[in-house]
Amino acid sequence: MATYKGIQGYTVQKLSSDPTASEAEGQLFYNSSTGKFKIAVAGAGAWAAGNDLNTARSTAFPANAGTQSAMLLSGGAPSLDVTELYDGTSWAEKNDINTVRRNGAGFGTSTAAIDAGGYSTDYSALCESWDGTCWTETSNLLTARQAVVGCGITTAGIAVGGKDASIQAVVELWNGTSWSEGANLQTTKASGTSFGVQTAANFAGGETPTVLVAQFEEYNGTSWTEAADLNATSAQDASGGTSTAAFTAGGAPGYLATTEKWDGTSWTEVADLATARSEIRGGGTSALGIAMSGSIPGSPSYSAATEEWNDPVYTIKTVTVS
Repeated sequence: MATYKGIQGYTVQKLSSDPTASEAEGQLFYNSSTGKFKIAVAGAGAWAAGNDLNTARSTAFPANAGTQSAMLLSGGAPSLDVTELYDGTSWAEKNDINTVRRNGAGFGTSTAAIDAGGYSTDYSALCESWDGTCWTETSNLLTARQAVVGCGITTAGIAVGGKDASIQAVVELWNGTSWSEGANLQTTKASGTSFGVQTAANFAGGETPTVLVAQFEEYNGTSWTEAADLNATSAQDASGGTSTAAFTAGGAPGYLATTEKWDGTSWTEVADLATARSEIRGGGTSALGIAMSGSIPGSPSYSAATEEWNDPVYTIKTVTVS
């Protein structure tokens, strides 16, 4: 007759208290304090509430600048220059960006970031660099536009799509000093979401001159290729991750709570945001993500909400024996 030790290679441990669920995943143990057999399991990803921003806003940037425990957010509507930094627990105000703007591209980390483009009193080509303390104006984009998105680091970034009087397929590459033209998107789009690095970047969803789309394009440092579409059309959504493991959340049309996860091949719908939002921003990884700010129904229409994505979610369950 097979035994637990024979199958698993070790005996059932006797513990006086439950261990950390993530560390004990897959292990059966006996809790002597409760007299129960228990097992630690990994469940599907889920969103949990984080502390609110100090200033509610939408169309902020830089999106994708940081991690779940160190996230940077600046500018946004209505006419803001405020910068905030998240430490995994709360948001703190930092030095303002130099020029009030919204709906621009951003990338980098919480200590070294770039924001570019956007809209102030007109379509903007402005680019500012963050050194962990202050913002400094640097070389402008070649094409002024808003609804542009970006990803990468401060020495190798990318700004994708956008619009001025019309929607564009333009792509620009940042080398730490200046911008140069890159290969255009296959489809003219703005207001999508982007994640990855300069040589392995992605553009999901967005608006064309006529409709919102679910299209997904991948960049290899030279050209763009269409890959598997999102399950639903979206624009102005949050995202985070890499070219092989990422998430998107929220967005338009209307106010969405939908979250989709990318595994490098296809998209899968997973747990919804608690607060449905458009014009939302995000960052982090497919396992530890963050979504914050956005537009919400009603008045006031700007959101200060922060949500944290964790995948998987580890739990300890009691085993029923007979």
